[in-house]
Amino acid sequence: MTLRRLIPASLVLAMLCTLVPAPARAVSTQSEILQAKGGDKAVLEQYNVVTDPLLNQWINDVGNKLWAQTARHDVPYNIKILDTQEINSFTIGGGYIYINEGALDFVQSDDELSGIIGHETGHNERRHTVTLPAKANALNLLFGIAAIFSPFIYRFGQIAEAGILAKQSRADELQADQYGLLLMSRAGYDPDAMVSFMNHLGALETQTPSLLDRYLTDHPGFPDRVKHLVGYDQLDPKKRTTEQLLAQAIHDEDTARYNYAALKFQKILKSEPNNGDALLHLGEAQIALGQADKSQQTLAAAAEKGTLETRRVALSNIKTLRDSQNKFTLTRPNLAPLRAALEDAKARETQSVALIGARRDAGRDQIKAINARVQNISYGVPDFSRVQIRNGGRLESVIRNLNAMGRSIDAAFNKSSLVINGTGSLDRNKESGLVKENNEIVKELAAALALDPVPALSLSLLPSYPRMFEDLQASDSDMIRGLDASRTSLALLDVALGDLDEFIKRLTRANLDFGGDISITDYNALLPLMQRAGDNLSKAAIAGSQAQQLYNLARARQLQTRITMLNIGYPEDRYATLRRALQARVRNNGLDFTTMTHEDLTPGEIASAAIVAADTNTTPQAIVQEAKASGRRIVDVANARGMHAEALEIFLGLVYLDYTDDPEKEAKGH
Repeated sequence: MTLRRLIPASLVLAMLCTLVPAPARAVSTQSEILQAKGGDKAVLEQYNVVTDPLLNQWINDVGNKLWAQTARHDVPYNIKILDTQEINSFTIGGGYIYINEGALDFVQSDDELSGIIGHETGHNERRHTVTLPAKANALNLLFGIAAIFSPFIYRFGQIAEAGILAKQSRADELQADQYGLLLMSRAGYDPDAMVSFMNHLGALETQTPSLLDRYLTDHPGFPDRVKHLVGYDQLDPKKRTTEQLLAQAIHDEDTARYNYAALKFQKILKSEPNNGDALLHLGEAQIALGQADKSQQTLAAAAEKGTLETRRVALSNIKTLRDSQNKFTLTRPNLAPLRAALEDAKARETQSVALIGARRDAGRDQIKAINARVQNISYGVPDFSRVQIRNGGRLESVIRNLNAMGRSIDAAFNKSSLVINGTGSLDRNKESGLVKENNEIVKELAAALALDPVPALSLSLLPSYPRMFEDLQASDSDMIRGLDASRTSLALLDVALGDLDEFIKRLTRANLDFGGDISITDYNALLPLMQRAGDNLSKAAIAGSQAQQLYNLARARQLQTRITMLNIGYPEDRYATLRRALQARVRNNGLDFTTMTHEDLTPGEIASAAIVAADTNTTPQAIVQEAKASGRRIVDVANARGMHAEALEIFLGLVYLDYTDDPEKEAKGH
């Protein structure tokens, strides 16, 4: 029997065909868990797992709070982060939940993350993965049936194009939403976050509708899901009391979601303008948002209209804020050197944009060529679905190596494509990506320097300008190096695909022995080809990962600059809100105000130091001292310590959103 291609399908299908779920009535919990363990092994053969300690601590902290509220205590819940930028999560039952790193980069709070994990937990609690028709296959389980919002899964061999993704029933999706909402509410999370998350997805659909076309074919649309959500008790406006709304807003403030909480307090005050508690907490949130005058007015109203305790706290906050402001004497610096530095920054940006554009365009040509080549090669992969694969046999070894090659192809191609496309452009009507963000930052910094006189709040930010210019220059350098690494990865991938093609062509001529395994003669002929293809694909994948690391370092520098531009370092009382945000996010509160000013650090650098310290098991003080001793920036210290740069970018993003998140504004397209 010769191994000829029967249908154009991926090896993934062949590897998973033995995992077909039986009807629910025939599946015990023990069997469900055992089946899921086998599915977990198959998932891990297709994806690399992100091991970053801070990201894993985050998802497990949220997950454990949710799972403490579940009805099924016989299911050992666990969650893994998959190394892919697709915005997706899914479950295979038995307590096994997976979330893509791209989804972690997309959510805007712990509460939104709890909605995702709660949804997948709902599929487990309702046993949706074992109540599918018996004809469903394991590929359905792994890719899509319990996905909260992924449109499709792109894998080596074009699984999506083969048309073998399953359709989870819309009823099950809505039921999982309902259970997730109940679970996150019981665990103390804000149920509104599930709606805000859907609104974020709705905004994404508006920006890039093609990304979600297939998903919306098989799942309820976001407006439909929101409509169902607001009909449940936790979100029904007719059933939610002011006390409930206030408690949820206070939760948001306590978890440092200052802007989001302020919007909620304002809504409460529209219907109850004399609510002393809402006034008090709104005044506190306004301190974090830099609205000092508004804060004092709001706190004064709280002192007038609230209880005796509310009055005491409000007056104390007013005194602390005034004392904090009085400590500062803002003087007008010599603006000429800053304006000269600004012109230098503009010139460097112009030069960098040209260098980036040339590399990006060349990289896009490589992407097109590689994509076509991968597709052509994938159609030559044999279909092993009709072959009984023996554990420990030669055929199993071949398939295991092919799966590893598939992971390498994904890493090299997808990571390089992410960098090349993500750097963006300043071309007219095509402004996008990191290049656009750097350009906008420079414009915003220039706007403050153009004012005469410079406002007091801007004056307090001016000392940070030189360090922000340095970070933008370093960000451009990271982008250029990241593009070079991406193009190297694609060049290595192109060479390795030739090795893979040679191996696959030889594989199609291999014969099976009487035991159903590849003959020893054919296996010995395949072995060196397989080794060479695997090694060279691995080199391409490593280069792709290096490119993505540089890309995320650039993003981290941008966010670090954005946090500094919030001007959280003035006055000291406002800086204290950043320390509370860091404590909520990474369980350390950075450095005190005196140390920040003495070490000439920016609030953004303090945030980075706190995050790097949490991720690499040290203290913010140690990170700052290491940066000083080595002459590195704090972001570079993270890289030198081997920190996963996307984790730094994700947590800096969460801190930035604490002060800026406005789902309603986003929904309106602003």
